Amino acid sequence: MSLDPLFEQLRHPNPNMQSRARVALAQSDDPDVVPRLMAMLSEADVPLRRSAVKALGTVGEKSVQPLTNQLAASDDPTIGSSCCKGLAQVADQWVGFPFPALTLDLLCEKALAGNPVVQITAVMALGEMGESALSRLRRILAEGDPAVQVACVNALASLGIPEAEADLKATCDNEAMDSYVRESAESAIARLSMTMRR
Repeated sequence: MSLDPLFEQLRHPNPNMQSRARVALAQSDDPDVVPRLMAMLSEADVPLRRSAVKALGTVGEKSVQPLTNQLAASDDPTIGSSCCKGLAQVADQWVGFPFPALTLDLLCEKALAGNPVVQITAVMALGEMGESALSRLRRILAEGDPAVQVACVNALASLGIPEAEADLKATCDNEAMDSYVRESAESAIARLSMTMRR
């Protein structure tokens, strides 16, 4: 069966139609699915690009290595941020998926260097990846600029684990840290305490 109708359906204005297309593409054994979705990450059409990102998340494990490779190879901020969002979608749709250390390390590196849009989306992706991302988020919190540190504080809060709460408390108490980062950490602690998985 041709994939063309499903890819055309990703453009449909009805989100339910898009969702059906994503599921059908994820269930397909056609080896062209992931490469065609990857090719859409540089689309100028933002809704279409977003649809491709969500579809890569629905595909899951088969998307992780291509997304990682493309993130490593591209200097284009649109492609880079789309790859980060794709990895975040995998984490969101496949809770508990064990991301390779290489992917986690790359996201950490992207968060500390390069385009601000890629930096923030890399941190956001790590925040979706659970406890395995904790050591990378700690590094970003220590080494990042204030804008990245604020994103990191929010990512730590989203982990919902006691270790992250300890890091946020340490940030609040660190007088060498930017005052806005410290204020953000205080707010994050309040959010975390309401959602903590104990």
